[in-house]
Amino acid sequence: MDKETWLLWLLADSQLPTGGFVASAGLEAALQAGLVSESAAEGASNSLTEFIRDSAHNQARFALPFCSRAYEETAVRLAQASGDNNAAYDSATMTSVLKEFLDLDSYHHAMLSSNKVAMRASVAQGGGLLSLFIRGYALAECMSDRRGQAYVSVAKQLQRLARLGEAKAHWPTVFGFVCAALGISLAHTQQLYMFQFVRQVFSAAIRLNLVGPLRAQMLECDMHPYVSALLKDNAHLRVEFSSLDDLFGESAVYTEPILELYQGMHDRLYSRIFNS
Repeated sequence: MDKETWLLWLLADSQLPTGGFVASAGLEAALQAGLVSESAAEGASNSLTEFIRDSAHNQARFALPFCSRAYEETAVRLAQASGDNNAAYDSATMTSVLKEFLDLDSYHHAMLSSNKVAMRASVAQGGGLLSLFIRGYALAECMSDRRGQAYVSVAKQLQRLARLGEAKAHWPTVFGFVCAALGISLAHTQQLYMFQFVRQVFSAAIRLNLVGPLRAQMLECDMHPYVSALLKDNAHLRVEFSSLDDLFGESAVYTEPILELYQGMHDRLYSRIFNS
Protein backbone atom coordinates (compact mmCIF):
# COMPACT_ATOMS: atom_id res chain seq x y z
CA MET A 1 0.00 0.00 0.00
CA ASP A 2 1.38 3.42 -0.92
CA LYS A 3 1.53 6.33 1.53
CA GLU A 4 -1.23 8.33 -0.14
CA THR A 5 -3.72 5.46 0.14
CA TRP A 6 -2.84 4.99 3.81
CA LEU A 7 -3.38 8.70 4.52
CA LEU A 8 -6.70 8.64 2.67
CA TRP A 9 -7.94 5.89 4.97
CA LEU A 10 -6.87 7.96 7.97
CA LEU A 11 -8.66 11.08 6.78
CA ALA A 12 -11.77 9.13 5.77
CA ASP A 13 -12.13 7.71 9.29
CA SER A 14 -15.49 8.65 10.79
CA GLN A 15 -13.73 9.17 14.13
CA LEU A 16 -11.47 11.91 12.74
CA PRO A 17 -11.38 14.43 15.64
CA THR A 18 -12.45 17.57 13.77
CA GLY A 19 -15.91 18.07 15.28
CA GLY A 20 -17.87 17.03 12.21
CA PHE A 21 -20.12 14.79 14.32
CA VAL A 22 -21.80 17.84 15.89
CA ALA A 23 -22.87 19.30 12.54
CA SER A 24 -25.93 18.28 10.52
CA ALA A 25 -25.52 20.73 7.60
CA GLY A 26 -29.00 22.10 8.28
CA LEU A 27 -30.72 18.69 8.34
CA GLU A 28 -32.01 19.07 11.90
CA ALA A 29 -33.63 22.43 11.12
CA ALA A 30 -35.04 21.08 7.85
CA LEU A 31 -36.55 18.14 9.76
CA GLN A 32 -38.25 20.34 12.33
CA ALA A 33 -39.51 22.68 9.61
CA GLY A 34 -41.05 19.81 7.68
CA LEU A 35 -38.79 19.94 4.63
CA VAL A 36 -37.53 16.43 5.36
CA SER A 37 -39.93 13.63 6.28
CA GLU A 38 -39.61 12.07 9.71
CA SER A 39 -40.50 8.64 8.35
CA ALA A 40 -37.72 8.15 5.83
CA ALA A 41 -38.31 4.40 5.65
CA GLU A 42 -38.79 2.14 2.64
CA GLY A 43 -41.13 4.31 0.60
CA ALA A 44 -40.58 7.68 2.21
CA SER A 45 -36.84 8.26 1.91
CA ASN A 46 -37.15 10.64 -1.05
CA SER A 47 -37.19 13.80 1.06
CA LEU A 48 -33.99 12.74 2.84
CA THR A 49 -32.10 11.73 -0.30
CA GLU A 50 -33.26 14.86 -2.10
CA PHE A 51 -32.03 16.99 0.80
CA ILE A 52 -28.62 15.30 0.73
CA ARG A 53 -28.36 15.52 -3.05
CA ASP A 54 -29.22 19.23 -3.00
CA SER A 55 -26.78 19.84 -0.14
CA ALA A 56 -24.02 17.93 -1.95
CA HIS A 57 -24.64 19.96 -5.11
CA ASN A 58 -24.41 23.14 -3.05
CA GLN A 59 -21.08 21.98 -1.60
CA ALA A 60 -19.70 21.11 -5.02
CA ARG A 61 -20.54 24.58 -6.39
CA PHE A 62 -19.67 26.67 -3.36
CA ALA A 63 -17.16 25.02 -1.01
CA LEU A 64 -15.27 22.72 -3.38
CA PRO A 65 -13.86 25.59 -5.53
CA PHE A 66 -12.39 27.08 -2.33
CA CYS A 67 -10.92 23.72 -1.30
CA SER A 68 -9.39 23.20 -4.75
CA ARG A 69 -7.84 26.64 -4.91
CA ALA A 70 -6.46 26.39 -1.36
CA TYR A 71 -4.82 23.13 -2.41
CA GLU A 72 -3.25 24.67 -5.50
CA GLU A 73 -2.24 27.93 -3.82
CA THR A 74 -0.11 25.97 -1.37
CA ALA A 75 0.98 22.85 -3.27
CA VAL A 76 1.81 24.54 -6.56
CA ARG A 77 3.43 27.58 -4.96
CA LEU A 78 5.71 25.51 -2.73
CA ALA A 79 6.53 23.13 -5.57
CA GLN A 80 7.55 26.05 -7.79
CA ALA A 81 9.62 27.55 -5.01
CA SER A 82 11.51 24.38 -4.22
CA GLY A 83 12.35 22.85 -7.59
CA ASP A 84 15.20 20.51 -6.85
CA ASN A 85 16.53 22.66 -4.04
CA ASN A 86 14.94 22.11 -0.63
CA ALA A 87 16.69 25.20 0.69
CA ALA A 88 14.27 27.30 -1.35
CA TYR A 89 11.66 27.04 1.43
CA ASP A 90 12.63 30.43 2.85
CA SER A 91 10.67 32.81 5.05
CA ALA A 92 9.64 35.02 2.12
CA THR A 93 8.02 32.05 0.37
CA MET A 94 6.24 30.99 3.55
CA THR A 95 4.95 34.52 4.11
CA SER A 96 3.68 34.70 0.54
CA VAL A 97 1.91 31.33 0.80
CA LEU A 98 0.31 32.35 4.10
CA LYS A 99 -0.87 35.68 2.70
CA GLU A 100 -2.50 34.04 -0.33
CA PHE A 101 -4.19 31.51 1.94
CA LEU A 102 -5.48 34.24 4.26
CA ASP A 103 -6.87 36.22 1.31
CA LEU A 104 -8.73 33.14 0.08
CA ASP A 105 -9.97 32.26 3.56
CA SER A 106 -11.18 35.82 4.15
CA TYR A 107 -13.14 35.74 0.90
CA HIS A 108 -14.80 32.50 2.00
CA HIS A 109 -15.63 34.10 5.33
CA ALA A 110 -17.22 37.09 3.58
CA MET A 111 -19.38 34.83 1.42
CA LEU A 112 -20.62 33.03 4.54
CA SER A 113 -21.35 36.25 6.42
CA SER A 114 -25.12 35.96 5.84
CA ASN A 115 -25.25 32.53 7.49
CA LYS A 116 -23.80 32.67 10.99
CA VAL A 117 -24.62 29.03 11.70
CA ALA A 118 -22.71 27.76 8.66
CA MET A 119 -19.89 30.19 9.41
CA ARG A 120 -19.58 28.93 12.98
CA ALA A 121 -19.56 25.29 11.90
CA SER A 122 -16.99 25.91 9.16
CA VAL A 123 -14.63 27.75 11.51
CA ALA A 124 -15.02 25.09 14.22
CA GLN A 125 -14.30 22.18 11.87
CA GLY A 126 -11.49 24.02 10.11
CA GLY A 127 -9.87 24.84 13.43
CA GLY A 128 -10.26 21.23 14.53
CA LEU A 129 -8.55 19.92 11.40
CA LEU A 130 -5.77 22.49 11.69
CA SER A 131 -5.17 21.47 15.30
CA LEU A 132 -5.18 17.79 14.29
CA PHE A 133 -2.58 18.49 11.62
CA ILE A 134 -0.27 20.44 13.94
CA ARG A 135 -0.60 18.16 16.99
CA GLY A 136 -0.82 14.90 15.04
CA TYR A 137 0.30 14.59 11.43
CA ALA A 138 3.00 17.28 11.75
CA LEU A 139 4.85 15.07 14.24
CA ALA A 140 4.82 12.05 11.93
CA GLU A 141 7.99 10.90 10.22
CA CYS A 142 6.48 11.52 6.78
CA MET A 143 6.43 15.26 7.56
CA SER A 144 10.02 15.46 8.81
CA ASP A 145 11.62 16.62 5.53
CA ARG A 146 12.00 20.29 4.59
CA ARG A 147 8.88 20.24 2.45
CA GLY A 148 6.80 18.87 5.32
CA GLN A 149 8.27 21.33 7.80
CA ALA A 150 7.46 24.20 5.43
CA TYR A 151 3.79 23.25 5.60
CA VAL A 152 4.00 22.87 9.37
CA SER A 153 5.50 26.35 9.63
CA VAL A 154 2.63 27.88 7.62
CA ALA A 155 0.06 25.89 9.64
CA LYS A 156 1.47 27.11 12.96
CA GLN A 157 1.43 30.73 11.78
CA LEU A 158 -2.16 30.28 10.62
CA GLN A 159 -3.21 28.81 13.95
CA ARG A 160 -1.53 31.65 15.83
CA LEU A 161 -3.39 34.22 13.72
CA ALA A 162 -6.66 32.35 14.22
CA ARG A 163 -6.22 32.40 17.98
CA LEU A 164 -5.55 36.14 17.83
CA GLY A 165 -8.73 36.62 15.83
CA GLU A 166 -6.82 37.78 12.74
CA ALA A 167 -7.74 34.70 10.67
CA LYS A 168 -10.68 32.28 10.54
CA ALA A 169 -9.31 29.00 9.10
CA HIS A 170 -12.48 27.71 7.45
CA TRP A 171 -13.11 24.01 6.78
CA PRO A 172 -12.82 23.96 2.94
CA THR A 173 -9.62 26.02 2.78
CA VAL A 174 -7.92 24.18 5.65
CA PHE A 175 -8.98 20.85 4.15
CA GLY A 176 -7.28 21.72 0.86
CA PHE A 177 -4.18 22.92 2.68
CA VAL A 178 -3.86 19.81 4.85
CA CYS A 179 -4.33 17.40 1.94
CA ALA A 180 -1.68 19.28 -0.04
CA ALA A 181 0.66 19.12 2.95
CA LEU A 182 0.19 15.36 3.27
CA GLY A 183 0.91 14.82 -0.42
CA ILE A 184 -2.58 13.67 -1.41
CA SER A 185 -3.44 14.34 -5.04
CA LEU A 186 -5.93 17.07 -5.93
CA ALA A 187 -8.37 14.58 -7.44
CA HIS A 188 -8.36 12.44 -4.30
CA THR A 189 -8.68 15.57 -2.16
CA GLN A 190 -11.83 16.60 -4.00
CA GLN A 191 -13.28 13.10 -3.82
CA LEU A 192 -12.54 12.85 -0.11
CA TYR A 193 -14.07 16.26 0.57
CA MET A 194 -17.36 15.31 -1.06
CA PHE A 195 -17.39 11.85 0.54
CA GLN A 196 -16.90 13.29 4.02
CA PHE A 197 -19.71 15.78 3.53
CA VAL A 198 -22.20 13.16 2.33
CA ARG A 199 -21.17 10.73 5.07
CA GLN A 200 -21.56 13.48 7.69
CA VAL A 201 -25.16 14.23 6.67
CA PHE A 202 -26.09 10.54 6.61
CA SER A 203 -24.56 10.18 10.07
CA ALA A 204 -26.71 13.08 11.27
CA ALA A 205 -29.79 11.45 9.71
CA ILE A 206 -29.14 8.27 11.70
CA ARG A 207 -28.80 10.18 14.96
CA LEU A 208 -32.00 12.09 14.19
CA ASN A 209 -33.74 8.73 13.70
CA LEU A 210 -34.63 9.62 10.12
CA VAL A 211 -33.17 6.39 8.81
CA GLY A 212 -31.58 3.28 10.29
CA PRO A 213 -27.85 2.55 10.00
CA LEU A 214 -28.32 -0.36 7.57
CA ARG A 215 -30.60 1.53 5.20
CA ALA A 216 -28.34 4.57 5.47
CA GLN A 217 -25.47 2.45 4.15
CA MET A 218 -27.57 1.41 1.17
CA LEU A 219 -28.64 5.00 0.43
CA GLU A 220 -25.08 6.27 0.81
CA CYS A 221 -23.86 3.59 -1.57
CA ASP A 222 -26.45 4.71 -4.13
CA MET A 223 -25.14 8.29 -3.88
CA HIS A 224 -21.94 7.31 -5.68
CA PRO A 225 -23.12 8.01 -9.28
CA TYR A 226 -24.54 11.39 -8.29
CA VAL A 227 -21.44 12.53 -6.39
CA SER A 228 -19.21 11.28 -9.21
CA ALA A 229 -21.22 13.36 -11.67
CA LEU A 230 -20.88 16.41 -9.39
CA LEU A 231 -17.12 15.98 -9.31
CA LYS A 232 -16.96 15.56 -13.07
CA ASP A 233 -18.89 18.80 -13.59
CA ASN A 234 -17.29 20.92 -10.87
CA ALA A 235 -13.78 19.64 -10.10
CA HIS A 236 -12.29 22.15 -12.54
CA LEU A 237 -13.78 25.17 -10.74
CA ARG A 238 -11.53 27.51 -8.77
CA VAL A 239 -12.87 30.49 -6.88
CA GLU A 240 -11.64 33.78 -8.38
CA PHE A 241 -11.60 37.03 -6.45
CA SER A 242 -8.30 38.78 -7.25
CA SER A 243 -8.90 39.33 -10.97
CA LEU A 244 -11.67 40.05 -13.48
CA ASP A 245 -11.77 36.43 -14.65
CA ASP A 246 -14.94 35.96 -12.61
CA LEU A 247 -16.59 39.33 -13.01
CA PHE A 248 -20.06 38.06 -12.09
CA GLY A 249 -18.96 35.89 -9.15
CA GLU A 250 -19.96 32.57 -10.69
CA SER A 251 -16.90 30.52 -9.72
CA ALA A 252 -18.36 29.79 -6.28
CA VAL A 253 -22.10 30.14 -5.75
CA TYR A 254 -24.94 28.92 -3.56
CA THR A 255 -27.22 26.73 -5.65
CA GLU A 256 -29.74 25.99 -2.89
CA PRO A 257 -30.60 29.24 -1.06
CA ILE A 258 -33.61 27.60 0.60
CA LEU A 259 -31.32 25.11 2.34
CA GLU A 260 -29.15 28.01 3.48
CA LEU A 261 -32.23 29.65 5.04
CA TYR A 262 -33.10 26.44 6.89
CA GLN A 263 -29.56 26.12 8.17
CA GLY A 264 -29.58 29.73 9.31
CA MET A 265 -32.64 29.14 11.51
CA HIS A 266 -30.90 26.38 13.46
CA ASP A 267 -30.20 28.62 16.46
CA ARG A 268 -33.92 29.38 16.70
CA LEU A 269 -34.88 25.73 17.27
CA TYR A 270 -36.44 25.12 20.67
CA SER A 271 -34.54 21.88 21.13
CA ARG A 272 -31.59 20.57 19.15
CA ILE A 273 -28.80 18.01 19.37
CA PHE A 274 -26.45 19.48 16.74
CA ASN A 275 -24.53 22.75 16.65
CA SER A 276 -25.47 23.41 13.04
